[in-house]
Amino acid sequence: MISKIYKILPQFFKDLSVEIHRDIRLLWFIFFKPKSTKKCKNDSFIEFQKSRIYGPLKHICYAPYTSMFFARNGKVSPCYASYNNESSSISESTISEIWFNGSFKKIRKEHTNCELKTSCEFCSKLILNNSFGSLLINKYEHYAFSKSRYPAIMEFELSNKCNLSCIMCDSNLSSSIASDSCNQSSGNEYYDDKFINELKDFIPHLQLAEFTGGDPFMIEEYYQIWEMIAKINPKCNILITTNANTMNPRIERLLETHHNIHFNVSIDSLEKENYENIRRNGNYEFALKNINIFIEYSRKHKTSLNILVCPMTINRHELGNLVDFANKKEICVYFHTVVKPEELSLKNLEKTQLKNTIIDLESKKLPQENVKQKTNYKNYHNMIKLFKNWAKEEEGLEKNENKEYSVAEGKFLIIERVEKEGPQFKVKFFTLLDKLQFEPNIKTIYNRLLRTDSLTFFEHLENKTLEELEEICKNFKPEED
Repeated sequence: MISKIYKILPQFFKDLSVEIHRDIRLLWFIFFKPKSTKKCKNDSFIEFQKSRIYGPLKHICYAPYTSMFFARNGKVSPCYASYNNESSSISESTISEIWFNGSFKKIRKEHTNCELKTSCEFCSKLILNNSFGSLLINKYEHYAFSKSRYPAIMEFELSNKCNLSCIMCDSNLSSSIASDSCNQSSGNEYYDDKFINELKDFIPHLQLAEFTGGDPFMIEEYYQIWEMIAKINPKCNILITTNANTMNPRIERLLETHHNIHFNVSIDSLEKENYENIRRNGNYEFALKNINIFIEYSRKHKTSLNILVCPMTINRHELGNLVDFANKKEICVYFHTVVKPEELSLKNLEKTQLKNTIIDLESKKLPQENVKQKTNYKNYHNMIKLFKNWAKEEEGLEKNENKEYSVAEGKFLIIERVEKEGPQFKVKFFTLLDKLQFEPNIKTIYNRLLRTDSLTFFEHLENKTLEELEEICKNFKPEED
């Protein structure tokens, strides 16, 4: 009832009701200190709770309670950043078994105990860096008040079939990178007719079905699911993430049949040469033409279209222009966090260049005259905040270059760094360190370890004699050098 009333309210009253709700929850959080606060004692987690759009909430993340992500490798998880070797597989379990038990049950338990490192390291790092605006958690906040036992969202990444081979992509997400032709295979290895049939029990409960790839318009299985949604739950919103380089009569019929399709369009440059260099095999003019078709559709049916941008070393000079483009088209722009490939990531940009990039980005004056412009302004400055955190990390590494750690300090800091590699690696690593404990140069060893990637250093030390280890520690140059 409340959600129905909220939907028909003017935007001003919607914003006001959210603010009032947030303030009430914030006061409750501050004065009554709920159980979740006691388990999440870290200051960053507490600040994150205070920063949430609806105020502090019961769960750290609502993805495990409202969302299912189907990865191309058959793994099923709450979101695209949380699947791993421990995730349930669609080839071994039904959708129902995975949702009500399986790895989802384990993740929910970990989150209850404020443990994110095992399955949710992506968001865990951002929280600890106070980069709350870049959290994937934010995507699921709107479903925090869902009362259904079934997922409200399903995200499908069933195939890598794609006509582009983007420079920041890989074979897992692009059949064109995996082979010479995107038509050589369907790209789908795990999701058969049995899976499609199992969806019938879940689709009636869905509020949103998301489709990625590859490119969704090239994936045959998606057309079957779209047809099923039209028959079973026509009110379900559909979100398609596309590179906008495909258009044909079948897509045109889809747009005529469904009136609730939303679009995320990937575009990283407004310069033809740079666009086609980034989106290899793409056609800049054709993509813009299709983007305009999707914008007209979204206006006609009162849905949405967002552009998704990968901020990289080769398009950093265009990031402000892409916001201008979004504002002109009256759409929203969102920025991905790009860490791979390393040579394209701003995280690995030379220190002075990164600082200059931040200065240039901050000099951009953006309007905030309506909701979409305010959203774009916020997303743009959240991106800058992330870059600033990366710059601080680099400065921290530089400062540590000249610091000498005691054996006790070194061991404590190394424990923290090795934790993220998992229990098996940790056991191996400290078995090696135990062998080194009687070395006269143990302090040097610890300091060398702290100046490079732990995994890289371990590979250098494994299966070496103590004499060889001492020599390596004297001559080994850290990655940051």
